[in-house]
Amino acid sequence: MRHVAIGLAFVLNPLGWCQSPTLVDLRAQSKNVDFSTAATTRPFKSGTALPATCSIGAMFYLTNATAGSNVYGCTATNVWTPEGSGGSGAQSASQLTDLAASLSAPNVLAIGAGCSAVAPCNVRFGSTVHSFTSSSTATINAGSGTAFLYLDSNGNLTVGHSMTVACSSGCAAVSGISAFPSNSVPLFTWSATNGAWNAAGGTDLRAFQSTTIVAAGTGLVGTTTNGSTTISVDPTVVGLWVAVPATSSSACTPGTWSADTSYYYVCIATNSWKRAALTTW
Repeated sequence: MRHVAIGLAFVLNPLGWCQSPTLVDLRAQSKNVDFSTAATTRPFKSGTALPATCSIGAMFYLTNATAGSNVYGCTATNVWTPEGSGGSGAQSASQLTDLAASLSAPNVLAIGAGCSAVAPCNVRFGSTVHSFTSSSTATINAGSGTAFLYLDSNGNLTVGHSMTVACSSGCAAVSGISAFPSNSVPLFTWSATNGAWNAAGGTDLRAFQSTTIVAAGTGLVGTTTNGSTTISVDPTVVGLWVAVPATSSSACTPGTWSADTSYYYVCIATNSWKRAALTTW
């Protein structure tokens, strides 16, 4: 009977008495995986702060970000970029890549990660175009408050702040800024607390569509033709200098004037001039 018991035990446990659980590698040992009927699926890591490090292709779900802007992709080593909803093109400023700002670490903002030599981020001031072909970073070391990311009137990428912030090459950190300068192009605001950028502290203020409204003040008139606005002096309010009239009936518009070394001339009515002699004293 003893020999029968040992043989039966071997049949029931042919690998021996010490048996460890088998781990299945789904990537290599499965085929046509379908999780559509699973109770839950969570393909992304998630949390309230982006990891300080990442490898290209990694994804992360930021749980405290604005709905629709929660998904981040690692587009370069240790650089997280918010991923848009796709489609045929950008439908809002948050889906544009030009000079976008995103957290690459708790204390580091990456600005313009999508700008490159083959796909420059261009900004135009009047007829002057400024091109950005690389990214910049803004690192906060201390303080709490709000940083203002903008382009100044000379086309410089600027981070205005009232904290302790340093910029990498291609970016300038300017202290004592509490609002966007009137002659700047706003990009983002980003809040910080105790020397760290807030994970959901960014507000996108970029605008693909923009315009400038020119209003003529007193003594000026404005005319717009084919999108071009011309500002000129209103002759009914401001008298214009013209060439010295040859006679008192030379063509003129009331209010226009002229002068030479002997007389001051003024048009008092259509094609009617008066003059006064000039004297010294």
